[in-house]
Amino acid sequence: MVHSSLRHLFWKYNRHQSFTNMGWTHCIIWFLWFSVSECQQLSTTEPEMHGQIQSPQYPRPYPPHLQKQWDLWVPRGYQIQLSLTHLDIKVSADCSQDSLTFFYDEKVLGKFCGQGNSTDHHGDETILSPGNKLTLVFQTRDSTPEHQQHTGFSATYKAIDIDECSKTDPGLDSGPLCSQICINTAGSYRCSCHSGYKLHLDQRTCLLSCGGCVFDKHEGHLSSPGYPKPSPPFLSCKYIISVEPRFIVTLNFRDNFHIDNKDNQHGSSCQGHFLQVTIPGRLAMKFCGTKSPGLIVTNSSTVRLDYHTEEEGLSNGWSLQYSTHEVKCPHPGSVTKGRITPDLNEYFSGDSIHVTCDQEYKLMMGQQEIKTFSAMCQSDGQWQLPLPTCIAVCGQPTNHINVYQRIFGGQDAPDNTIPWQVLLSVSGNRAGGMVIGDRWIMTAAHYVVKRGVVVSNETLRIFMGLNELKALIKSPLFAASIHVHPEYNNPNYVDYNNDIALIKLEDTLTFNSSVMPVCLPEPGATYDTGVMG
Repeated sequence: MVHSSLRHLFWKYNRHQSFTNMGWTHCIIWFLWFSVSECQQLSTTEPEMHGQIQSPQYPRPYPPHLQKQWDLWVPRGYQIQLSLTHLDIKVSADCSQDSLTFFYDEKVLGKFCGQGNSTDHHGDETILSPGNKLTLVFQTRDSTPEHQQHTGFSATYKAIDIDECSKTDPGLDSGPLCSQICINTAGSYRCSCHSGYKLHLDQRTCLLSCGGCVFDKHEGHLSSPGYPKPSPPFLSCKYIISVEPRFIVTLNFRDNFHIDNKDNQHGSSCQGHFLQVTIPGRLAMKFCGTKSPGLIVTNSSTVRLDYHTEEEGLSNGWSLQYSTHEVKCPHPGSVTKGRITPDLNEYFSGDSIHVTCDQEYKLMMGQQEIKTFSAMCQSDGQWQLPLPTCIAVCGQPTNHINVYQRIFGGQDAPDNTIPWQVLLSVSGNRAGGMVIGDRWIMTAAHYVVKRGVVVSNETLRIFMGLNELKALIKSPLFAASIHVHPEYNNPNYVDYNNDIALIKLEDTLTFNSSVMPVCLPEPGATYDTGVMG
């Protein structure tokens, strides 16, 4: 775009001439010429490293009523050096008529008229832009009655590498671009450091190379460089304490703690000077000021400390002792009808246990059956998972009856085909039942209720596990309690609704192929009547 002040001057000139010695036709033609040739950018894609610019119609005389603009640009890190190889522009006071003007970010770098070997133009014939762009504006007014013979100008330009290392950082207003060594490169620069220092992430600041070691002893001492004397500036120290997973680290900072801090309206911001403690799985903690962090129990076998200082501010630093101790998990106890391996007296962080069930039992985590179970003692002294339970496998006998029918006469059942079948003896009378749990038998209520009264535990004997009766009755089990359905009421043996009773055994059953519970229906299950079970 044309510089705003030039556009303003052009409009004043146009308005004046339109109503004085210029006709309307002349005014319109002059305005169209300006509109077409207002601006010319030499490149619309990649910047050119060098080139040439000439006034319109050069080397023939330039036309009147002209305002033309060139926008030059080169890659970042370079500046433009332009040399006038020919200059022949009509002379006027302060070059107010015909002129060639140079701009950088709307700032005038030079204005030229006259001839290259005369003293009528201002400044040197070489222009050096402060940055990677340069704007040229060539302006001509109306010609004199004499024939216009001025040929204008011709210029060449090229990209010149900027020596950033000889300048200060414009963003900081003072100070070098690099804190130690600045190396100029084509179109840019890079920073380097002296021995014993390393380059910060900002790629300009050199930091004393400190820390970076891994401390794997079970106890030790750490302190900031120079402690208790002031810490050097530009520190970026890293310390890592890492011991075996079965240990946890405890940090104990001394009271003589001093890290310069910058206060704001919300308190200490811990910017620039700070000590950061990072524990895996937890948010990092930043410390500064004069209050010691004191005792920190990390509950981790690894902890990292990062200590930073900048140029401004004074910090006497910090010192700490660290110690470790083994992490123990509580003894898991035991699993009924199962076993825990390995069976140890103590379990430490990183130790694992496995749970398996006895034969004919299955692993259950809540209401979900699981195939295997393992848990690890964690660094916080807790087991990774709660222990599962072992419950009996129901309704899956090792032998199966191939035919089924209503029993009239019947025949001997093969061994281990009905392992939930129970024989009851109630005051010498036989009755039947089924195993539903390792301490529970289900039977009909009318077997254990006589004349409206539940029989005593002593009159009840329970037999299971064998098919041959004489062998079976040699090993009776005994009842601990008898529970009849509260809505059972059948004194005359005509109402068999709710005809259910539960018998709790004195001893827990051990399930195997000959003794196994029957599967109970899921809560809320319904069944169609008249269907074979």
